[in-house]
Amino acid sequence: MNKRILTATFLAVFSIAFLIPAFATDAQAADKLGWIGPVYKELSDSLMKGFKEYYKKTYNKDVDITFVHPGGWPVCVDKLRAWGDKPDADIFLGAGAPAHEVLKKEGRVIPYKPKDWDMVPAEWNGMKVKDDTGAWTCFSPWIVTNLYNEKVLKALKLPPPKTWRELMNPIYRGNIVQTLPYASGTVHEVVEILLQGFGEKEGWAMNRLLAAQLARFSTGSTDTTHLVSRGEAPIGIAQPQMNAMVARKDGYPVRDLLPDKTILVPEAVALLKNSPNEAVGKIFLDWLFSMEGQKYVLEGGYFVARKDINFTQWEKEGVVMAKHAKAALGVDNFWDLKVEFVKYDLDLAAKRWDEVNKYYEFEIYRKWGELKSSLFLIEEVEGEVNAAKAAKMNVKKAEEKIKEARKLFEYDGNYAAARLAATKARSLLVAK
Repeated sequence: MNKRILTATFLAVFSIAFLIPAFATDAQAADKLGWIGPVYKELSDSLMKGFKEYYKKTYNKDVDITFVHPGGWPVCVDKLRAWGDKPDADIFLGAGAPAHEVLKKEGRVIPYKPKDWDMVPAEWNGMKVKDDTGAWTCFSPWIVTNLYNEKVLKALKLPPPKTWRELMNPIYRGNIVQTLPYASGTVHEVVEILLQGFGEKEGWAMNRLLAAQLARFSTGSTDTTHLVSRGEAPIGIAQPQMNAMVARKDGYPVRDLLPDKTILVPEAVALLKNSPNEAVGKIFLDWLFSMEGQKYVLEGGYFVARKDINFTQWEKEGVVMAKHAKAALGVDNFWDLKVEFVKYDLDLAAKRWDEVNKYYEFEIYRKWGELKSSLFLIEEVEGEVNAAKAAKMNVKKAEEKIKEARKLFEYDGNYAAARLAATKARSLLVAK
């Protein structure tokens, strides 16, 4: 009897041990999908939730999603470059057209036109919205704006600055934050807006003058949004348009302001070349541009790209963010907005992508202290020259020298020579 029991027990244990690998295999049978990109966590969480539910319902299988978020657009592009021909992801999720054009030119993406691809416009007000080969497609359009805390500005008795030149008024000095173009694609676009909207020499001059206005450089666009929302800085430069929508939904007294020169940013998505899970990547892209997928985009705090979307209808259907999107945009569909843009050369922006980022880093950010002290000295001497002029003194030579100092600072970026010229201008006044 005991022998029989021992034999049965052995067989049962052996059978269970034999079945464990089978169960483990089933547990690991989930399909896989990898994203890399600069999108905010709210959006990635929303898309993960929606796509996992869709995948389970449609294919009766789980899908494991990994999301690599190394930083802003340029940082993500460099991460892909570091991976070389073997990307550790399938989808490049987020970033605007210049980043995607760089990846396209470097052969890091492959064309794919998702289902309902035709529901996204090819261009809008002269701006490219998707690549005609399907190398990238906009899933969320937005406009480059600046952000301000209306409560803090009111307390400081400062009007919201409506133009780029107004932002350079000394009354706003120390009340503005922004990050670096290398850390944020939106800031990179602002640099391009100034270069292309005002001309290269004037554009770099304006970037220098704007840098002198900053209270600090933030760590990224998200940090800028939080600083403005909390009132630690009343104005934030280079903000995605939807950030104000989300901040107001959360109860912050934040507004977005379209500056006098701006552009559309087609937040886009692309299928990576040599992706390890290409088939699942294509399924994700098809879902992302479906009506269901676009609802999860909106619930993640981003505007949506399809032409046939109606926020009023979606609000009736219970899409929570539809109400906030309509209030933020003032229209039922993003593409119904009436705006004018800078004449924007996307090919040029893509071509000098790295060059612009490096120039800003080395000539503005790393010399920020010298930049500010140089401008402040020039402004002091300009004031002294004006005072001497008002006192009927002969300031012709001093005027010429301080104008030279201003040119050396703004257009040449030669801060040391600018300080020297300003000092000479001051000495000419003293000599009188």
